[in-house]
Amino acid sequence: MEKNLKFKKSTFYIVLILTIIGIALCCELSYIFYKTNFLPTFAKSFCATSELIDCDGVAQTSYSMAMGVPNALWGLILYLVILMLLFVDRIQSKFPSSIFNVFKNPQSYIATLSLLAFAISILLAFISIYEIKKICVLCFVTYFINLFIAIAANTKNFFIHDIKTTIIDFIDGAKKHFILFLIVLIGFSSTLYYLNDSMILSPKQRQNKQYKEFFQAKTNKYAIKGNILGNKNSKVVINVYSDYNCPFCKIVNIMLHKLAKEKDVLINEINFPLDTTCNKKIGATLIGHESSCLQSRYAIAAKEQGKFWGAANALFTKQPTTEEAIIKELKHLKLDEEKLKKDAWSNKTTEELLNDINTTNSKGISGTPALEINGVLYMGAMPYDVLKEFVDVAKKRAENNDKQ
Repeated sequence: MEKNLKFKKSTFYIVLILTIIGIALCCELSYIFYKTNFLPTFAKSFCATSELIDCDGVAQTSYSMAMGVPNALWGLILYLVILMLLFVDRIQSKFPSSIFNVFKNPQSYIATLSLLAFAISILLAFISIYEIKKICVLCFVTYFINLFIAIAANTKNFFIHDIKTTIIDFIDGAKKHFILFLIVLIGFSSTLYYLNDSMILSPKQRQNKQYKEFFQAKTNKYAIKGNILGNKNSKVVINVYSDYNCPFCKIVNIMLHKLAKEKDVLINEINFPLDTTCNKKIGATLIGHESSCLQSRYAIAAKEQGKFWGAANALFTKQPTTEEAIIKELKHLKLDEEKLKKDAWSNKTTEELLNDINTTNSKGISGTPALEINGVLYMGAMPYDVLKEFVDVAKKRAENNDKQ
C-alpha cells in the first residue's frame, strides 16, 4: 500500500483540537472513576446533577469498565494513539529505521479507529439510557468527539477505503514484525486477563464481583457434610452467628466453606434464630423467619449423626418452613429419620439452642450474620478478600502470641 503520511492542514488541526479535548475529558472521567471506586467518601461531581444526569452513578457500575480497564482509560489510550498518528511523519523522519515505519497511512488509521470507537460509543449510550438509566454527560461528549474525528479524518468512499487500508497495513505490519507482534499480543492479552480477573483497577467492583459469585450460587459447591468445618487444631477460630432464613447468612455460609478449603481455620456455627418461638432475646419474630427455630433444632439434631454441616447447607439453600419439608430436604444425608425427629425435640438440643442464643446475646449481637474471628467481632457480610485479610491478621497475631 502506497504511503500517505501527509494530512491536510485543516484536517490536522481539527483532529488535533478534538483529540486534545478528548484527552482532557478522559482525564476528568478517569478522576471521577477513581474517586467513586477507590474512595470511601467523595464529593459529588459537577456532572452529577440529578437521578438521570449522574456521572458518578455511571462510573460505579460494571459497565464503566471493559476487560478490567475503565472505559475512561480506553478512551485516553485511543486519543493518545491518535495524537501519535498525527505526528508519526515527524517521528519517522527522526527515527527512519524504527518500528514506526509500519504506519503508512495514519489518516486512514485515525478514521477507522474513531469510527470503531463511535460504534462502541453507540452501544455504551444504549446501555446508559436503557440499562443503567443514568447519563454521563462527559461520556456522551466523547462519543460525539469520536464521530467528529472519524468524519474529519475520512479520506474517501465513506470510510470503506480507510477501513480496507487499515486492515491491509495491519496485516503487512504484523507479517513484517511477526515476532514482535506476537510478543506484544501475548503481553497485551495476559495483562488484560490479569486486570479482568483481579479487578485491581476497581476495588468496589472487585467486591461486587466476589459477592456475585456467592449471591448467584444456587448450591454450595464447597459444601461438606460432617460436623467439623476446617482444621480442628487451627490457630484461627471463626464463630459465625447465623439464622437459616437470613439471605446474607446463606452467602456467608458459602464464603466460609470456600475459606475452609483455602485457609487454615476452624469454623463453628452459633445458632441465633430471629424467631421468638425459641429466642426470647428479640422483641418480635422477623418476617420470613417464622421457621428459624425449627430449622436450628434439626441442624443441631443432625450433629448427633455427624452431619451438621450437611444439614446446615441444605437448610440455607432450600429454607424449608415445615417439619415435613425439613425432613424431606435432609433425606439426601441418609439420616436415621426417627432418631433425627427425636433428637430435634430432645432436652439436649433445646439446651444447646438456648446456649447458642444466650452466647450470641452476651456478645451484644442482635442480628445476623455476625463473624467472630479469634475473639474480634465483625457485624454483617463482608467481601471475600476482606474476610481472608482478617483471617491472615488473626493468624499472625496468634503466632506472635505463641512466641511471647
